[in-house]
Amino acid sequence: MMRPQPATWFEIITAVNRQREVLESLATAGCAEMEPIAIYQAAGAEQPGAAVPSGSIFARITGWTSDAKRLGACLARSHAPAVVHFPIAPKQLQPPLFLSNPAWIQPFEIFARLVGMPSRFTTDPSGLLVLVAPILFGYMFGDVIQGLALIVIGLALQWRWPMLRLLVAGGFSAMVFGFVFGAAGGMHGAVAPLWLDPLDDPLPVLLVPIAFGGALLTLGLALKGLQAYWSTRLANWLRSDAGLLVLYLGLLLALAHPAGWLLVATGLCIQVAGGLWQERRVGAAFAAIGELIEKLVQISINTVSFVRVGAFALAHAGLSSALVALVKDMDSGAAYILLLIAGNALIIVIEVLVASIQTTRLVLFEFFTRFFETSGREFHPLPAPAGLVEEIRNVQRT
Repeated sequence: MMRPQPATWFEIITAVNRQREVLESLATAGCAEMEPIAIYQAAGAEQPGAAVPSGSIFARITGWTSDAKRLGACLARSHAPAVVHFPIAPKQLQPPLFLSNPAWIQPFEIFARLVGMPSRFTTDPSGLLVLVAPILFGYMFGDVIQGLALIVIGLALQWRWPMLRLLVAGGFSAMVFGFVFGAAGGMHGAVAPLWLDPLDDPLPVLLVPIAFGGALLTLGLALKGLQAYWSTRLANWLRSDAGLLVLYLGLLLALAHPAGWLLVATGLCIQVAGGLWQERRVGAAFAAIGELIEKLVQISINTVSFVRVGAFALAHAGLSSALVALVKDMDSGAAYILLLIAGNALIIVIEVLVASIQTTRLVLFEFFTRFFETSGREFHPLPAPAGLVEEIRNVQRT
């Protein structure tokens, strides 16, 4: 499971009259976040082959880097006499964090960045959202031809607006659900549905997203336990949140099989035992039960909130049916085609906005609230500040 990576502390020693070359090289590569620069005079005997002769004025450049090898390559390209090493960072400084994902995952980092930088021991959910976000979006936007249009738009404009790469994944998912629902170009029944027509049997269309939401929230609760393990707080998680995970999972399973009630009872016992262990008094058991009921009500509301995915899938089907009903009585074939194209374009604009907003809302306010912590400081490579090269007469030698 991916999580944010801490930047590496570096120190560069270079001649003061060559520091601008070094900083410009680092700024161009965008791999260094710099701290204040110290300037001092070298002392000691002359060493043959030394990078900078003894007695020279030195600049000590310190900061953080996201890629140590890349930093070394930047120094080599600057052609400035410089030495870099990577000591342990000062204890009083908190290392900035950066997300290290493959290129095909990076577009989905936008969801985490909308909230903030995950802490060092928080899961980076971008890899999970490669599946979760397109599924939610495509379910609400199920149409083969409209999904294909989104793919074309995303591929055509991704270089100008990189965020539109999300349309490619969303469009592919929309095409898949178009086959599932039998919808193409706003016409339901244009292709044989692999599952059902939403307007013919709406109840399953509403229930499936709730089941998906339950599985997603269960994953969120489990991720919180994994993060507690990473941060050596597993014992606290077992006392306070493990009972909710077991109880919630039991309730979901109980809808399909009576054995789920055993998990419900187990979760209740875990929560009570955790309260008693933490407080060491009988009254803590009732407080633990009350807290568990409150959390259960909250997560139940979060679960039911996923019904909106099915509701918007039905709305999309209804809007498409209204379009077909509007154009079917057209006498002119050209007018029929033009109105059908214009209607599909309007549906695409409306549904992209609606499905995107609802997907973002469910990810941020239902899924992320189960585990996501944003106490990390993001790595920000800085450009070289102006006026770094000082006249030697103004340099304070130490």
